[in-house]
Amino acid sequence: MTTASVFLAVLLLLALVSFYTQRLRPDVTALLVMLALLVPWRPGEHGLTAILTPAEAFHGFGSPAILMVASMFVLSAAMVRTGAAQLLGGRLLAAGATSELRFQLTVLTLVTGFSAVVNDTTTVLVWMPPVMAICRQRGYAPSRILMLLAFASLLGGKWTLIGTRSNVILSDYLLERTGEGLAFFAFAPIGAAVFVACTTWFVLVGRRFLPQARPSPSLESRYEVAEFLTETMAEPGSDIVGKTLGELDLPGKDVTVLQVIRGKEFLPPQPWLKVQPKDVLVIQGRITAITDALHQGLSVKEELKVDDKTLRSADLRMVEAILSPDSELIGHSLRDLDFHHRYGVSPLAISRAGRSIKERPLAEPLKAGDSLLLVGHEAELQRLRRNPNLLLLESRLLPTARKRDAFTVLGIMAAMVLCSSFGILSPATAIPFAAMVAVLTGTVGMRSAYEAIDLPALVIVGAMIPFGEALQKTGTAQSLAETMAGAFDGSPPMLLLGAILLLAVLLTQLIENAAVAVVLAPIAYALAVAADCRPGPFLLGVAICVSSAFVTPVAHESTILVMGPGRYRFRDYVILGGPFAVITWLVTTLTVPLFMPLK
Repeated sequence: MTTASVFLAVLLLLALVSFYTQRLRPDVTALLVMLALLVPWRPGEHGLTAILTPAEAFHGFGSPAILMVASMFVLSAAMVRTGAAQLLGGRLLAAGATSELRFQLTVLTLVTGFSAVVNDTTTVLVWMPPVMAICRQRGYAPSRILMLLAFASLLGGKWTLIGTRSNVILSDYLLERTGEGLAFFAFAPIGAAVFVACTTWFVLVGRRFLPQARPSPSLESRYEVAEFLTETMAEPGSDIVGKTLGELDLPGKDVTVLQVIRGKEFLPPQPWLKVQPKDVLVIQGRITAITDALHQGLSVKEELKVDDKTLRSADLRMVEAILSPDSELIGHSLRDLDFHHRYGVSPLAISRAGRSIKERPLAEPLKAGDSLLLVGHEAELQRLRRNPNLLLLESRLLPTARKRDAFTVLGIMAAMVLCSSFGILSPATAIPFAAMVAVLTGTVGMRSAYEAIDLPALVIVGAMIPFGEALQKTGTAQSLAETMAGAFDGSPPMLLLGAILLLAVLLTQLIENAAVAVVLAPIAYALAVAADCRPGPFLLGVAICVSSAFVTPVAHESTILVMGPGRYRFRDYVILGGPFAVITWLVTTLTVPLFMPLK
């Protein structure tokens, strides 16, 4: 093994640890990997040299895969914004909820089909609110449904070229090496076989391992809310009369004014609003904080634990919201954000990975997938529903627009598929072209298109592609492939395929699939060449298996998004997701040679 190979191995190990622990943001880790390849450390004829030149290191950001992935996000936004999602199965979702098993199968089928043409994380964000609404209406435990929603989004990514970004990365790698990428529906037969096998196992065995249904606890008990709502009255002649709410400095005492009741009027708590005698201030906070605030001239009128009855009496509503993976709130605490004044609603509690944060929740930096328990007026909640940083889990229909727009988007998607399938346009051309048509027809605006693009995801792809180039340039991929081929010398090529696919399944449980695809692409390609096999089947198999992050909640946004609302524990993913991952590996290993011969 050369010194360059050792350097790359250590760099990869450090990157994997960083991706897994997420001490650094994944896009920052990817950029550091790329920059490390530019550090001159190897002795050469003209002094120290780096593994890659700047042109080679920055090549990833000029890759067709970047534009294709960005276009996928735009098309996903158009599908959601126009209500095409609802046309593709919104009513069927409710119709299939006549029993728990039927609802589970409906979610698996509809969401898998939807995820075949829409980004997998977007799929979960779109379908979670209506699924939660049906669970409440029919009395189903969310823990029996939501994990299937996440798994279906991953299963759907195995069906088409645009199902997930790792498919695009691997197809683009094959295209650069052989002049021919993976066809748009090359994934479909294997994806269908994996879906049938996983669904059959779930119906016969797996559903017994889902967390048992329990009576649905109230929101306040689920979050173990320790906050109180207190109705206080401004005593005539007290020091607070005539002061504005801002001058009271109640936020400095960790107390939030939710509403001012003046006679029969319900007034929003604006900082400039002056307190008048006998005004009723509905304040929220912990008992100790409220006690400190009462020394300013407020008398307790009524003290109630936060619950639905209290909220109705105060003309307020309680809702649950989840931080989306690309939320701007991630890394900031609720106190730093001044959340109440910024959004007009008050946070009561935070749940992370299904457990409530009890120690200083307002000072805790937020993470993707965190659930927030919020209380506020309907007007503020309506505005919050349009905020891309938070997903409100309420009973509401999927986004709708004019049916004409929905059919337009479906027509654009169909044209893109046909052009790609029949070779009229290459996928690298057809996908960006379809995204531009969606913009030109007004089904998604330019601002919405830019907002839909997940920039950190693009950075990860663009910054990690050079690492794959380094594996090939230094001969590391070739050396590793020859070692693996030698270990299986005389064995059927299917064993080699099974070995690389097993590695893909294991790695994707720890880090996100795009990074795994970039790392394994050159190794799978070199392995196929060393074994005198066609590289296409090997890269196709890797594409299917890197979309199998069923076993841990940390490797993919889809699985972590359902962890809080489903109240799942880590072991729930291992028990149900482990067999899904094993089935995916076995079925892919056996079926890839049937549809795409190895030799």
